Amino acid sequence: MGTIFTFSHFIFREYNTCMNDCLFCNVVADSSRLIWENDVAAAFNDIHPKSPVHILVVPKKHIPMLDNLDDVQIGGQMLLAVRDVAERAGVKGAYKVLLNNGRPAGQIIDHLHFHIMAELPTHKNHLA
Repeated sequence: MGTIFTFSHFIFREYNTCMNDCLFCNVVADSSRLIWENDVAAAFNDIHPKSPVHILVVPKKHIPMLDNLDDVQIGGQMLLAVRDVAERAGVKGAYKVLLNNGRPAGQIIDHLHFHIMAELPTHKNHLA
């Protein structure tokens, strides 16, 4: 089965390979929860935001962490997705990007994801 981790009122199980049990794969499959997507990546608001703008950008393909990323095209497209989501969120030029790689670094969900964090949007055309 796997180890159970508790995190802010939610319980997640550690799984090694099964995409059906991946929380982020399930979020990506439910387009009603997404605030942005393209063919490679999807974005949604963090359920436990650490800043006024806190968006997660994930690859649609299940990749457990950065160490498992072996496709240069997906890597590049993920960075461009982060840039595009930040711009659409109204924080272009005023955000930070965080990536936790592995449990010792603080990664809770075994699906590669980038955190976009910023203060309030700098213009009115931002994502909900």
